[in-house]
Formats: sequence, C-alpha cells, structure tokens
Amino acid sequence: MKSISVIIPNYNGRELLSEILPYTEKALETIPEHEIIIVDDCSSDDSVTFIQQNHPHILLLQNEKNSGFSSTVNRGLKAASKDLVFILNSDAKIFPDYFIHQLPYFDSDETFGVNGMIINWDNDEKQSGGKLLRFNALKIISNINYYLTAADEHVWYKTMFLSGTNILLDRKKALQINGLDELFDPFYVEDIELSLRALRMGWKLYYEPKSICRHHISKTIQSYHKRNFIQYLNIRNKFFMHCIHLSVPQLIGWFFLTITTSFLRIFIGNVNYLKAFFAFMKNYKGVIKSRNSFHNIANSFLGKNNLRPTKAVLKELSEEIAQYPIKKEFY
Repeated sequence: MKSISVIIPNYNGRELLSEILPYTEKALETIPEHEIIIVDDCSSDDSVTFIQQNHPHILLLQNEKNSGFSSTVNRGLKAASKDLVFILNSDAKIFPDYFIHQLPYFDSDETFGVNGMIINWDNDEKQSGGKLLRFNALKIISNINYYLTAADEHVWYKTMFLSGTNILLDRKKALQINGLDELFDPFYVEDIELSLRALRMGWKLYYEPKSICRHHISKTIQSYHKRNFIQYLNIRNKFFMHCIHLSVPQLIGWFFLTITTSFLRIFIGNVNYLKAFFAFMKNYKGVIKSRNSFHNIANSFLGKNNLRPTKAVLKELSEEIAQYPIKKEFY
C-alpha cells in the first residue's frame, strides 16, 4: 500500500482545524504509513498553539512571513516523506473511506493525481465533480463541472484539472515539475496551471466520485480578502496561466486580443481587469521565467520538442470525457 503525507496549508484556521482534523485522522486509519504536515502561513489567531497542545504528533511548519497558498504547500511538499501527497484545504473535511477509493489509481505509473467529489459543508448538495477546460477564442475557459449520471466502477474517469481543495498526487512527479508555481501567490488558478503541466508531460488526472469531501465555500479567502481583490487575482493569474501554456503563435494572438479587451474595459470602467493586466505586464519577466523553466524540465525528462501542446491535450481529453454518461454544470 502506498504511504501518504497530508499537507494542510493554514492561515487563521483555528476554528476549522478543530473540525477537520478528526475527519482526516479517521480517514488515515486505513493507511498504515502516513503523516500530517500543517504549514502555518503566519496566522494571527491561536492556530499554532492549538496544534501544539492538541495534536503534538503533527509536523508543524511555520512560515516567517505570509506567503500564499503555493509557497505554503510547496514547503510541505518538500518536507513530505511519503509516496503520495494529499493537499487538503483547512476548510475541507473528508469521509472515512476517502483514500480507499483513490489508492488503486497509483498502481499506474501514468497517474499524476486524483480528485474526489466535493459537496457542501452542511448538506449533500454537490459543489464540484470532474473538471472540463475548453478553448474559446484563444482563451482557456475553466467554468464547467461534470457529474456522472451512471458510474461504472471499472472505469477510471479522467478530469482536465485537479481542484486545490483536495488533491492526492504522486510526490515524486510533483517535485519533478517543481510543485505549485509560486508566481500565483497568494491564491487562485495555481491548481489549474499545475494540472496543465502534468497533462502536457503526458500524465493522467482522474476524478473519483466515491471519494467525498465536504467544503466550506471560500471560508478562509472571503474572511480575509475583499471581493475586488479576489476578482483581480483571479484575472491576473489567468493571464499568467495563458502566457505559460499557449504556443507562440497562440500567444501572439492572445496578446492582441487581451490588449484590445483591455482598451474596451476602460470604457466600461472595469478597474479590476485593468489592474490585473498591468500587474501581468509588470510580472512579465517572471511569467517567462516560469514558462522557460517548465520547458527546460520537459526537455530534460521527455527529450527536446516532446512536450505536448496544450490545445491538443485538451481536445483529446474533451473527446474522451464526452463519451462518459455525464451532466455538465456551469459555475
């Protein structure tokens, strides 16, 4: 059986940790070799004291400064010692049989990661299932969940990206591509971007509906950040993602489209979009560094020019998922 390191990034999550940790520990009873790592991102509440006093067996790491989701998870990833890493939000709790349904996927060397079904914190209404990405006018759109209307337990259902709320992944593969991209800090879109890197390396992402996770919708983010800031980060980080994963001809077209759109946004007063565009341009060198770093990693492991094109990967997956008995939901 594979061993598991659970990584929980925490920021002022004292109240939530007291609720989710018993669920996590219960699910880990099915895994003979495991560990829990909590990386605290400079909380101002008593999270650290709570963990030290009530869960001394947990490996607690403390950031020296507030760094953001990707940096915090990466610190846990580097400290992890097990075969698989489970990234779990501090506002999510998993069912006792969560890992049992996902471990078989990692018998395949092609598997990068698996997501479970996400439902509401207080009821069984669905929040998130399998994920679809699509191209539309040189844009990568990520606003569709899919749910199975009939599931065959012998089929491994693929997904196009892994939601950062609950990702079980192969630790060595994640380290091979340098984990989450810290350019995306403090949060948003980093999970989609990581998934695109994995897919383009030729690895597989799966959705396992029998693994269930309850989630407090944006409990931590909305508690500490204003709506405009959240919208700005979402737009900025999508700009980053496109620049990293579009081909050069696509990127040229995307630049013209984005610049044109930015001018149009001036007339309708969309300040968040404009702020995001200027932030993207300000960080352009960093984006290109991320793009080149990924290409260099791919060349080292796959050979030169063997990195799979984003559009081709998504088209192939779309055609495969379209054959599943599914219901699509926009969000």
